Amino acid sequence: MAAAPPKAWKAEYAKSGRSSCKSCKSPIAKDALRLGKMVQATQFDGFMPMWNHAKCILNKKNQIKSVDDVEGIDALRWDDQEKIRNYAANSSTTSTATATASSTAPISDKCAIEVAQSARASCRRCSEKIAKGTVRVSSKLDGQGWYHVSCFLEMSPTASVEKFPGWETLSHDDRGAIIDVVKKGAASKQETSSKGSKRKIGDIDMRNSKAPNLDGSTSEGAARSKGKLVVPCEPNSSSADLHQKLKEQSDTLWKLKDELKKHVSTAELRDMLEVNEQDPSGPERDLLERCADGMLFGALGTCPVCNSCLYYYGGHYQCNGHVSEWSKCTYMTTEPVRMKKKWKIPDEIKNDYLTKWFKSQKVKKPERVLPPISPQKSVGQSPQQSLVGEALDKLRVCIVGQSKDMSGSRSLNLLVPTSVPGLPKILIV
Repeated sequence: MAAAPPKAWKAEYAKSGRSSCKSCKSPIAKDALRLGKMVQATQFDGFMPMWNHAKCILNKKNQIKSVDDVEGIDALRWDDQEKIRNYAANSSTTSTATATASSTAPISDKCAIEVAQSARASCRRCSEKIAKGTVRVSSKLDGQGWYHVSCFLEMSPTASVEKFPGWETLSHDDRGAIIDVVKKGAASKQETSSKGSKRKIGDIDMRNSKAPNLDGSTSEGAARSKGKLVVPCEPNSSSADLHQKLKEQSDTLWKLKDELKKHVSTAELRDMLEVNEQDPSGPERDLLERCADGMLFGALGTCPVCNSCLYYYGGHYQCNGHVSEWSKCTYMTTEPVRMKKKWKIPDEIKNDYLTKWFKSQKVKKPERVLPPISPQKSVGQSPQQSLVGEALDKLRVCIVGQSKDMSGSRSLNLLVPTSVPGLPKILIV
């Protein structure tokens, strides 16, 4: 079974004109902004996007709940990024207002009470079967489901069960038993509150004063100077400054990519990447992205794990190489090493635009400003990581079976080297 997709939506500019919108059924033109809903694939074990025109999705309600649910949003033009951000913000506000209105509605409108006609239902709180002939409560407060009366009153002790639909259909004995349960719960709650009031105020103050700061490292914003990665915990002024810097950087990158697409051929883009020791493979849009990143911020160094090339995607730089014949390198960082020299133009390229740009470039280049990461992802996340996994030094693998040249009482001991540098060998017994 496939794992959950990294993000629920994917945003990009259409690579061709072959896809069709799942909403309006019309073709999606090449280079048009499209949004894909990630769904389980039927032909392979994984997920695939169901593409739609961006306007078809943005004209609907409550489709994108958060910007963190959209993959590739920071690779879009700034105006398109803002469209998605504004839509997600409005959806979040609408959802909050709907939830608030729903929570303020009377509990009696969301519940019903009746006598169980069978013993098939189970209580959603205690998970035990509700016996036939006993009184049960149907509630929509936490999803549709049945509850024992006592279990329901433990969750909602202030509920007025006598106002629930179906109360009049209960027998006199059932009503009396339920009222007794309500009174017993109220008395128990009053006794608990009276005992709690005797606690000394000084004890409470002492307990609060001894509370440790569990995340002192991120409480002050956790801004990173290198790579300019900023967690959005800073004052509004800093957030506005970051927003403006990201806008200017995005506009500059897209202006350069548009000019490269207009004046430079695909073969010349590959030659530039190759002479600067960058990855020259891939389609034109990937070549434009790598060239623009290197021309503005400097050529990237190689991966410290497998010595392959790095590329920018999704707010960080990651490796596209392999650590072995079977394992793909998972190294990623927000602080890539840059070459302290000018971006090179091959001598054999006679391009007036590139020649003019090369003469105007500076040796010292600015650092790339990275988009802010969400607070839940920032806690405990290092700026540089290699997803190696847990140590394998204690892993034991059992081989079931017997080879032709081994007796039944002998065992095979092998030391198998792992594919990840720095990890010990695996002992197979």
